[in-house]
Amino acid sequence: MKNFILISALSLSSLLAFSAELTLSGEASLESRYFFNEGSFGNTDQSQSSIVFEPQVRYSWENDRKVINFTPYMRLDDPDEERNHADIRELSFTGAYGDLELKAGISKVFWGVTESIHLVDVINQIDYVDNIDGEDRLGQPMLNLNYQTRLGNFSAFVLPYFREQTFPGKKGRYRGAYVVDTDTVEYTHKDGQNHIDYALRWSHYYGDLEWGVSYFRGTNRNPFFKVLPTGKLAPIYTQMQQYSIDAQYIVGDWLLKTEVLTRDSEREKRYLSTVTGFEYTFSNIKQTGLDIGVLTEWVYDERELQSQLGFYHHTFFGTRIALNDAKSTEFLAGGFINNQTADLASFRVEGSRRINENWKWELEANLVSSPKKNSQLASFKNDDYLQFKISFFW
Repeated sequence: MKNFILISALSLSSLLAFSAELTLSGEASLESRYFFNEGSFGNTDQSQSSIVFEPQVRYSWENDRKVINFTPYMRLDDPDEERNHADIRELSFTGAYGDLELKAGISKVFWGVTESIHLVDVINQIDYVDNIDGEDRLGQPMLNLNYQTRLGNFSAFVLPYFREQTFPGKKGRYRGAYVVDTDTVEYTHKDGQNHIDYALRWSHYYGDLEWGVSYFRGTNRNPFFKVLPTGKLAPIYTQMQQYSIDAQYIVGDWLLKTEVLTRDSEREKRYLSTVTGFEYTFSNIKQTGLDIGVLTEWVYDERELQSQLGFYHHTFFGTRIALNDAKSTEFLAGGFINNQTADLASFRVEGSRRINENWKWELEANLVSSPKKNSQLASFKNDDYLQFKISFFW
């Protein structure tokens, strides 16, 4: 009997080891920012430091047909208390059932192809206090079904809970004259934060052409504001509908890209926005492995000065440099030029390089030119900064 139990236990252990896999990984980072000037609105601190912790747990079985992902996120910041926050970026179950895939829980979904602005990416809310570039997103509760056919991938989303946008506090940077009061939030729909949003997407490819067609109906991720008697701003979240297309086409060393959307909300009539451009890559220059990409994208928003993008008749020029060396050294630099005034609106530089298998450094600079008073960037004219980040991966 003891031998049977021992053999059974060993067999079960072998079966579990064969069919299931647990992976632990993550990133811990130290960030340091230096602002070249004191802020415009009493936020005079010129240095800002953060500790970021983002572990990842992945458990899979049935040869990866069933997966549970868990990615918590935490940032501790000085001096902006609003940057002290925690989030669940991912806590989801994904199951593959033939051509059907089900995802349930908290997750992140990315739509889009362009570099300068992610115009059609609407599922996840921007984590603005993490970085102003819009790359960082909050985890979104969702039920997501994907059906893969020879005609493409069809996706449906049910989003049962809304994530409010994060904003800098009184001592934070990249804010306006009025601090946003995130404790005083208004919704135009009676269900408020519990409103159920919906989204549909069809994505496919033909040769070197890839495209996605999407529809979203629900709470607008970008709030409007009203001034409170306290002198602070209260976010107001309205309902909206959005139709969008994103596509990219590879022609030799050329990559052509476009994102187009049309949107209407309770406070805005239907409008059109687009980001369209190209990237040309000079590959393996003089057989050194060096790749240099040249990017140009045109940004248009027919709301113009009322645009929440900050850019409406602008052209983005940039370059991407990859050394393709053992340390994965990369640089990206680019800026927006106002097509109507020919003024440089903003400029950004990013660079990164691995130190070894576990360590990596990143450098980031964000500069805003001296904008005119009616520019949406005028509030940020004293918020130019240089940031250094070092990360440990496991």
